[in-house]
Amino acid sequence: MRIWTCVVAAVCAVAFSPVEAQTASGCGIPQDIHDGWAITSPDKQGLNAALLCAMDEGISGGKLANVDDIVVIRHGVLVYERYYDYPHQMNYDPTTRHNGYSMTKSVVSLLVGIAMDRGLIKDLDAPISSYLPDYAGLRASDKDRITLRHLLMMSAGMGFERAPGVSFQYNNAETELIGTILKKVTGKGVDVLAQENIFAPLGIEDAEWYKTPVSGLPTSSSGLSLRPRDWAKIGQLVLNRGAWDGKQIVSTSWIEQSTTEHIKTDKAAFGYGYQWWIGQSPDRGGTIEWAAALGFNSQKTIIIPSLDMVVVFNAGRESRNMVAPELDLLDHYILPATLRN
Repeated sequence: MRIWTCVVAAVCAVAFSPVEAQTASGCGIPQDIHDGWAITSPDKQGLNAALLCAMDEGISGGKLANVDDIVVIRHGVLVYERYYDYPHQMNYDPTTRHNGYSMTKSVVSLLVGIAMDRGLIKDLDAPISSYLPDYAGLRASDKDRITLRHLLMMSAGMGFERAPGVSFQYNNAETELIGTILKKVTGKGVDVLAQENIFAPLGIEDAEWYKTPVSGLPTSSSGLSLRPRDWAKIGQLVLNRGAWDGKQIVSTSWIEQSTTEHIKTDKAAFGYGYQWWIGQSPDRGGTIEWAAALGFNSQKTIIIPSLDMVVVFNAGRESRNMVAPELDLLDHYILPATLRN
């Protein structure tokens, strides 16, 4: 009921308003920057452009969540893209990279799947000390039962008085260990692995990965910057069940495993897979399930299989409602725009 109330309100709000003119001329129409995305108008992919324009007007007018950009992909086609200017901040456009912060973790999860596909990692349940025998701290009695699966699920209990696998505890150090394991079994940092195995096949040509000043190694828990459209390519790869342009980049089985809920989190609305968040949004009398890469300041790449859709939000400052501001936009505008009588 809540969504349908929002739909009616939004439609009424745009009737006989300036948004009507926006809809006629188009709002959020993507530019063709020759990055591989096919582009059409929202209506050609079954989206209500008036609702998207109402969202655009609300954000521009300061009545909705503060975001730097929104990118919407439907049926593999780029249908909506909007960048917002704020005083004293970087003004983003389609060619500007955006720091994904902890969305980086989900890319690292894809790299684990690729390493498994190639037999470089054979067992998620082997103790991580078997991958990193030189790490003395992992041989302690309370650490020798930690497995790669525990790290992927954020359930290793590192730094907390918790046994491995018992409960979820978000911890960047666990993802850093995943990156260390990948370096051990492949001989390459996560930045090189991603460039060779994900970015190059997807046509992602402008990536930047933060490296720690002391070691010079890329971080695994955060630090990857991509253009918003390229974050959308990561989402589309997952939506395609690991395939891109007819080539299997990462196995379908890994996509299914990693984006399935394996553990409940300390956030009531979310479960957790293997470095992917699992959530849902209201839809009529039921719900729509999705998987997402999430990062600080509400970076979000959301994959919605039932609607064949990927939505990217980037933000550079806190919104008025920082609990889940972009999810409000998703639930009240973008998802209702796909509903049909």
